Amino acid sequence: MRSSLECQPCLTRQALEVARIVSDDEALHARVLKRVMKVLSKIDYRFPPPQIAYSVYGAVNKATGCADPYLQIKERSDGMALECYPWAKETVSKSASPLDTAMKLAVAANVVDFGVGVKGDLKEALRSVLEKGLQMDESATFKSSLSAAKSLLYIGDNAGEIVLDKLLLETIAAQYPSLKRTFSVRGGPIINDATLRDAERVGMKDIAEVVSTGSATPGVILDYCSKEFRRVFRSADLILAKGQGNYESLNSYDGKKIFFLLRAKCPVIADALGVTIGSFVVKAAGVKAK
Repeated sequence: MRSSLECQPCLTRQALEVARIVSDDEALHARVLKRVMKVLSKIDYRFPPPQIAYSVYGAVNKATGCADPYLQIKERSDGMALECYPWAKETVSKSASPLDTAMKLAVAANVVDFGVGVKGDLKEALRSVLEKGLQMDESATFKSSLSAAKSLLYIGDNAGEIVLDKLLLETIAAQYPSLKRTFSVRGGPIINDATLRDAERVGMKDIAEVVSTGSATPGVILDYCSKEFRRVFRSADLILAKGQGNYESLNSYDGKKIFFLLRAKCPVIADALGVTIGSFVVKAAGVKAK
């Protein structure tokens, strides 16, 4: 997916937010913005937003000297989601359709994203999706593909929501115990995206093989990823990808069955999907939005 002009002010806002997390020094904030604007002045809009964000956050990290400004926020997000886990697991187990319910909860967990400035209440979002449902729902197509698959790659997004990703994988494993399950995290700190540290914190290895993309991009830019991840990606029968960054970077990928779970958090994505901002979505790659 190509970037748009709206990505520039969004990335500038993100850079300033990071600078303010790291320091109260306004002179530093100004230096960060100058570096970022220099990067943005040279961007190629044919690239997907996560590829541009990678360059922007690299400039921010150099200016601030802080490689992981969202570390404590990610730890709190994981803790918050782990507190919700027993309730969510019981809700799934009592459901008439555990897989459908687990998918809705996993989509709803995408509500928290500090990159686009959305800091919603997780449990409220979980309950709301169960009550109101999804605004775009192609989960029936996913379940049909899942029944025929021998391997599943689940590409994670943010810290915190990774707990509900684990619950979805547990629910899939209960129904398809022979399915090979792999979960991927980012190759390094980027915004509040999940890393190996988050996967370990929530016990993801108990239900799936955990791999790193090998790249600290807030999406999957295959040219930037490790050989190991590219091998896993290309060999998977089915791919489930969480969040806007993965949608932006993989929706145009040909030759692979990919499904996206996300909340449309900005006007660019909402318009591309044909939904309103804030909508919860399960969508197959390459399928024209309604």
